[in-house]
Amino acid sequence: MSVINRFKILEKFQPQAAKMILNGILSERISHAYIFEGPKGTHKLATALLFAQRLLCLSPLEDHEPCGTCSNCIRIEHNTHPNVFLVKADGEQIKKDQIKNLIYEFSRLSVENGPRIYIIDEAERMNQDASNTLLKQMEEPLSDIYAVLLTTNANALLKTIVSRSQLIHFKPIARHLIKATLLEEGVPPLASNVIPEYTNNIDEAKKIAESKDLMSILESVIELYAISDKKTESMVIRFKEVSDKILTNTATMDFFLTLMILYQKDLLNLKLRHLDQIVYVSEMQELERITNKVSQKTIQSVLEKMLALKTRLRYNINYALAFDLIIAQLERGML
Repeated sequence: MSVINRFKILEKFQPQAAKMILNGILSERISHAYIFEGPKGTHKLATALLFAQRLLCLSPLEDHEPCGTCSNCIRIEHNTHPNVFLVKADGEQIKKDQIKNLIYEFSRLSVENGPRIYIIDEAERMNQDASNTLLKQMEEPLSDIYAVLLTTNANALLKTIVSRSQLIHFKPIARHLIKATLLEEGVPPLASNVIPEYTNNIDEAKKIAESKDLMSILESVIELYAISDKKTESMVIRFKEVSDKILTNTATMDFFLTLMILYQKDLLNLKLRHLDQIVYVSEMQELERITNKVSQKTIQSVLEKMLALKTRLRYNINYALAFDLIIAQLERGML
């Protein structure tokens, strides 16, 4: 992500958050503590680093962007600036010693001029002692120290910490923006359409698109429906040939089943002529072929069974048998 365009990108993905941060900068009313709350993959950490760059940039641009080329901007970009501290969980928790070490750094004379910014990622993972230690520091903030706490749930933080912070909500990123981002990065249209239906976490969406294993699962879904009524080929046998990569773990099983559900919903939407809701747009010819041969009742029946299996994935069941049965039911319905 280009440093120079980061505020513009933030305005695109998180317009409300961008407006609040920029208003604070322009009015010179910057809070000493912020809480960025929102789901994972909503640019909270990137925004915190952008905020740090804007505070420390040696030559900010006229459109309020950090320049991206000064030594401060570059070091923040590479997480090497001595005035920017990033705290992450040590194991399962953020511990008291981590916060104490942070406060100790503030008590020392800074090696460089300018404000100091600390960013606590997944702040809800602070244990009670860590939270209380941080609160003491926040009660008597120094003029040149700024805090940014990132969390998926502000209610999990101490109320006294929340009351001393400016809360900024980061909303889930719209599917069409995730799709556009994937397309810009060269992800094929089929995957760019499907992946945002699986996750609204833009970072996870990119990882999925980069995963050869997960993309091969998408290809398997297309192949299974392509042979759905061919008497010379069996969906059950074809599934068994690729089941090793699908039944690897709960995550891959959920991914495969979700893609199957999306395809089945497309069949139903096509039957009902809800064309604007079609996800597998590039498979329209195949969708038409299947819906011309299969009744709406059959499509709905198989879809209900798929949805029921999805809820059972969290339990200890015979996954291989359960998926075999679903594929067999799907194949019988297609014949």
